[in-house]
Amino acid sequence: MNKKQLPIPFKIVKVEENQFSVFEDTLAIEERIQQQIGFGFGCDAENNIIAVAMEFVLHKQNQPLTKLEITCYFEIEPNAFKEKLVQAEAIILPCGFAKHLAVITTGTARGVLFANTKNTEFNKFIIGLVDIDKMFTEDIHIKL
Repeated sequence: MNKKQLPIPFKIVKVEENQFSVFEDTLAIEERIQQQIGFGFGCDAENNIIAVAMEFVLHKQNQPLTKLEITCYFEIEPNAFKEKLVQAEAIILPCGFAKHLAVITTGTARGVLFANTKNTEFNKFIIGLVDIDKMFTEDIHIKL
């Protein structure tokens, strides 16, 4: 029997730009650009907050071209947080919900990158397509 997963109400409450760097020396390197993306999850259980951190790096020949790290903070509706996410000594983010938050964080990162590179040579570099479905295949466990 399949149970329909009920939505988890939330709102984005804060965006932090943890790091933004461009490396002009790397622009001159005539090599293919490689993209590296990583995600991390955290929790402030007292305030029903889930944090999603994203690191985005473009590089040529292992030399960084741009680097962006942001964290988006999502406030979960208190009853949903307690009833749907809290389990024993961990917060369990259902895989689909974690993917949804990661997609929102990726879109936010695209906007931050655009704003930081506007009217520069680096504006032509974007965050490419990210297949979040392949990056996350299981629920996310955050120890309390």
